[in-house]
Amino acid sequence: MTFVVVALLLVVAFLTATLVALVIRGKRQASAERHAREREERFRRTLDRAPVMIWTVRPDTTLDFVNNTCMNFTGLPIEKLLDNGWLDAVHPDDREYCLGIYVPAIEARTAVLMEYRLRRADGAYRWIFDSAVPKYALDGHFEGYIGCSIDITERRNAEDLTRESRAALAVSHREVQQLAGRLLTAHEDERRRIARELHDDITQRLARFAIDAGRMESAADAPEGVRPLREGLVRLSEDVHALSYRLHPAVLDDLGLVEALKTECDRVARSGELRVEVEASALPAALPAEASLCLFRVAQEALGNAARHAHASAVTVLLSSRSKGLELAVSDNGSGFDPKGPRDHASLGLASMRERVRLLQGKLDIESTPGRGTTVVAWVPA
Repeated sequence: MTFVVVALLLVVAFLTATLVALVIRGKRQASAERHAREREERFRRTLDRAPVMIWTVRPDTTLDFVNNTCMNFTGLPIEKLLDNGWLDAVHPDDREYCLGIYVPAIEARTAVLMEYRLRRADGAYRWIFDSAVPKYALDGHFEGYIGCSIDITERRNAEDLTRESRAALAVSHREVQQLAGRLLTAHEDERRRIARELHDDITQRLARFAIDAGRMESAADAPEGVRPLREGLVRLSEDVHALSYRLHPAVLDDLGLVEALKTECDRVARSGELRVEVEASALPAALPAEASLCLFRVAQEALGNAARHAHASAVTVLLSSRSKGLELAVSDNGSGFDPKGPRDHASLGLASMRERVRLLQGKLDIESTPGRGTTVVAWVPA
């Protein structure tokens, strides 16, 4: 009998302890759930106060939460935005684009990034940037997405203005380059015309006057002033001929680039204490007229700079075929300069060389070091 009582007491004690444990566990679970709900409520209140639109998505891609900022922005109640209701506020032209990015990204569990237009409460469409990432539970199973949306209309407008400004600047730059090209071409045409007139007309007439003065000088009754007149006419004829050559060397049209370079180098050498060497190798039989004129003007400018500014004593001019084109290299042993350093004034000569070469889709490089001379290398297709 005693044994039965003890057994019953033990069973009662066990049941009581189990019941107490269940009660405590239930209270703890209820408390944990209450705390979880409170944390979620605090989290949602925090989201509602956020200055950006925040939303969450179910695994099936439908919207299950939006914060107050979303509702305030769209002017729509939450029931109008949940599930797929938010698409009604998207610009009709952007809906297919949004679904084409949004749905595949969620199905693949990848980040969502997209820009589209969303109707604001006042009816105006604003550019929106969406960013969302997958959301997982503690046990690792996929719960959907959490994302945010920000209004980027001002940024988009600024980008559009920048693009428009760049496009306008590019158009203006092209127009300026085209104008520069037309001016150079017109300048060369006018120089060629004036040079021809000076050579074929003015110098011929001066020569005839000089011959007539010479005949008058040889006559027995020639006036005393005839000889100075004849000599003056001869010098004037030579000066006009030199001016004609500087405007446009006829030898370039008549004999080609190589002979024109040799003639120019001889002229520069005669005008001062400058030793000039010319070398031409592996050139095609016929050279394009535009390429020849371009390289001649580059050589002319480089030789003039070597003589006037660099105070060089020797210059080497090399002309050769290279990379389906013509390459001209003019090197001097003058004072040189720093191509990247500040200049007292812009060099029209250098600008002219660069523009001439650019018009032919060529390349111009200037290598120089103070005290170690200068090398100008120009390449143009031929």
